[in-house]
Amino acid sequence: MALIVALGAGASVYALMKGDGDNRAGGGDPTTSPTATAPAPGPATEGPTQPPTTTPEETPKDGAIPVKYLGTWTASIDNATGHNTRELTIQQGEVGDTVLSLTADGPAGSGTYHCVFRAELSEAPSSGGPLRIGASEVTVGEPASSCSPGEATELTVLPDGRLRRVNTSNGDELTYTKQG
Repeated sequence: MALIVALGAGASVYALMKGDGDNRAGGGDPTTSPTATAPAPGPATEGPTQPPTTTPEETPKDGAIPVKYLGTWTASIDNATGHNTRELTIQQGEVGDTVLSLTADGPAGSGTYHCVFRAELSEAPSSGGPLRIGASEVTVGEPASSCSPGEATELTVLPDGRLRRVNTSNGDELTYTKQG
């Protein structure tokens, strides 16, 4: 009987230590909650410890934008006209400062378009809340007829680390991936 209990406990510990093979931090299905497991009786052994993972939620002293938003993000849109790319850069700043720059490139008729936009931080972000960006203005438009100012948007860093940008007036959204 003791042999059966020991084998069962050993298999439980092995399964717990092995994990599910998911290399992402906090892997597994986020809609399910972990099951509590009683520790197996016997002596504990100390193994290597990993430093706790942290997300850069903090805001630097020189601006209002949380660190996790800062940097360059890219996305693409494939539609009837072809492959269109977007490169969005968020820099540190305060309310009223230009913090967003967006470069949009793609096919237009028999040629291509290249548009560069900029926008200001419209309000200080709340803890864990979205980043609210004001309407954008065109700084470069080639050809100018292909580039129009944009509506106000909200930026949210998703749990998987991607950035979702939502147009607050019509609900259109695009998801970006952080570069470097």
